[in-house]
Amino acid sequence: MAAPRKSAQQVAAREKARAKAQELTERHERLIDLAAEFFEQEQQAEQIRAEAQERADAILAKAEQDAEAAAKEAGAKVQQMLDTGESRAAVAARLGLSTAEMKRALEGADTSSPSGEARTEPALAATADDVADQVAAETKAA
Repeated sequence: MAAPRKSAQQVAAREKARAKAQELTERHERLIDLAAEFFEQEQQAEQIRAEAQERADAILAKAEQDAEAAAKEAGAKVQQMLDTGESRAAVAARLGLSTAEMKRALEGADTSSPSGEARTEPALAATADDVADQVAAETKAA
């Protein structure tokens, strides 16, 4: 058998090189496609996180509003207890509050009635000591 010619060897080598280059190109294209899909998924994950954060912020804001409304109502109940003539110390003891907690509750109290109208009845004396001072002053005047 005769040895293949140089031109035939060159043609075969070029065919092999082209096949290998085609294989590398296909692999490279597949890697580009996979990288693009990766970046799409990363972007989608970031969007999901951002939307979840927005929902969480909205939920927390609503919860804060609801908590403030409840705290105002609690303060209003404390004020109503004081309006009955009970002393601050007695109300604080009944509720298990310190004087500082009692003061914070009253500062945040809602001063309107549940129907939203302003209170029309005069506030009763806040403490028993105030009532005693009023009685003493009226007794002296008489």
